[in-house]
Amino acid sequence: MFSNMEMRMGNALENRERKSTNVTLPPDVLDRAKELGINLSRASERGVREEIQETEARRWADDNAELVAAYTAMVERNGLPLAKYRTF
Repeated sequence: MFSNMEMRMGNALENRERKSTNVTLPPDVLDRAKELGINLSRASERGVREEIQETEARRWADDNAELVAAYTAMVERNGLPLAKYRTF
């Protein structure tokens, strides 16, 4: 079952402005979704949002690979900054 927060979030998503688009699915996927009462628009939106997050994360990693490598090398060479203040 959905929590109250998930239900409120679902209502907020339903009340947003929408724009129609076409989605092509394999017939067996479409038939099974209909059998299960899955809201295709909501499921599609959730999938597209997840894909956006993954793509943005990959792009960030690609764009910042040099910085991450330099920071990692610095930590390996000098240790963690402020490590002396760690309590664990």
